[in-house]
Amino acid sequence: MNTQDYINELKNQLRKLPDEDREDAISYYFEYLAEAGPEGAEEAMEKLGTPAELAAGIRADKAIQDFADSEGAGFKQGVEAVRLAGLAAVPRTALAVFVTAIIIVVFFAVIISLFAVAVALVGGGAVAVFAGFSVLFFDFALALFGIGGGLVVFGLGLLFFRFSAWCSKHLLIAIAEVFNGIRHKREVKKSAGQNYTGQGRYV
Repeated sequence: MNTQDYINELKNQLRKLPDEDREDAISYYFEYLAEAGPEGAEEAMEKLGTPAELAAGIRADKAIQDFADSEGAGFKQGVEAVRLAGLAAVPRTALAVFVTAIIIVVFFAVIISLFAVAVALVGGGAVAVFAGFSVLFFDFALALFGIGGGLVVFGLGLLFFRFSAWCSKHLLIAIAEVFNGIRHKREVKKSAGQNYTGQGRYV
């Protein structure tokens, strides 16, 4: 595979990226291979990995960055970032999918538990407030205690919802970064003798 074939395949692998990001990546790696020259291009391509492997790393870095930078990012975007990072971290696609699936299942188990606690607090607080109002004309002190305590628990539940959402985002980022760390270590070993930037690029 010559340099142009490599770049064409890389461009094809990155076709789902936004145009600007795709062109930036293509331009960078075209210049990198051009600087290696005809004699060093083959070795440079070997160190970069196949176009599919290189593209997987680029897509993973982009997905993680977008998810981390987005204030309104949802679970779907976070899970996609983890999936791409997992596929990029493990060369064998089937194994990557299997490992990623296990980690995502564990993640959802933790997050569901957190949200279950939040739901229980909100529900318990609402019940306590309702119970307080129901005895308002029979036992005023007990009613005030029920209403006040219920409102406190209800408020804690709402706060716990926010905490659960915060945890879910940062857990997804942490999982994706673990996968990225695995990939980066593999790339560093593969590209011994080059200066690694830590962003999936070599100079």
